[in-house]
Amino acid sequence: MIMNKTVVRTAVLVFLCLVLRHTADAQWYVGAKGGWTFTSIDRSNAGRIDESYSPLSGYEAGIQAKYGFTDWFALRADLSVMRRSHRMDRNLNYLDPLYTEHHNLYLMLPVTADFSFGGKKLRGHAYLGGYIGGWLQERIKGTTYWMTDYYVYFNPFDEKREFTGEDARFCAGLTGGVGISYDFTEHWGVNLDAFYHYDLTSHHRGYKNLRDPRYLSTLSVCVGACYKF
Repeated sequence: MIMNKTVVRTAVLVFLCLVLRHTADAQWYVGAKGGWTFTSIDRSNAGRIDESYSPLSGYEAGIQAKYGFTDWFALRADLSVMRRSHRMDRNLNYLDPLYTEHHNLYLMLPVTADFSFGGKKLRGHAYLGGYIGGWLQERIKGTTYWMTDYYVYFNPFDEKREFTGEDARFCAGLTGGVGISYDFTEHWGVNLDAFYHYDLTSHHRGYKNLRDPRYLSTLSVCVGACYKF
C-alpha cells in the first residue's frame, strides 16, 4: 500500500512538472484573417429531376486565436463571417434560363487541435476539430417566369429572403485542414490555411409530411496575421 502511494505521488509530481514546463513554454496568438470560400450543397433529388445544383464562391473574414501548449501542439479557435453560397438550375428545355443563387451568410466558430512541425520560423500545420455556427441571412438572385396561353416570360430577381419555420439556423459539423505559418519577428507572424467544413446538421427542417435535408460543405482558403504574446 505504501509503495502504491509512493508511485501515485511520483506520477502526480512528474505530471505537474510536465504541465508547469509546458505552461512556461505556452504562448497566445491573436490575429485576423480573410480569404475565399467555395460551397456545395448535398440534397436529395427525389421529386426534383429537373433541378441540378452547383457550388459557388464566397468570402470569409474574421479573427483567430491560438494557445500553444508545446512547440508542436496548440488549440485554435476562429470567429468569422462566411459566405456559403450555391446555385440551382432548372433542366427543362423551355425553362433553361431559370436559376436561383442562394447567398447565405453564416457566423462560424470552429475549434481545432493544431499539430505543427518544422523550424522555429517556418512551420507546417495539420488541423482537426469541429464547429458551430449561425445562419445570419440569405439573399437570393436569379430568374423566374410566368406563363400565358402563348408566351413564357422571364423575370430577373435579386432580393433578401426572410427566414421561415422551415429554416434551421443553427449549424454544427466537422472541420479539418492544413496550413503553413512564418514568424518574421519575435512577436509577428503570418499564416496561410485551407479548411474543409462539413455540416452534420441540415439547414432545412423539411415540410410537414416530407423530409428534405440539405447539407452544406465549404472549402475555405485564408491568409492571416497574428501577434504572439
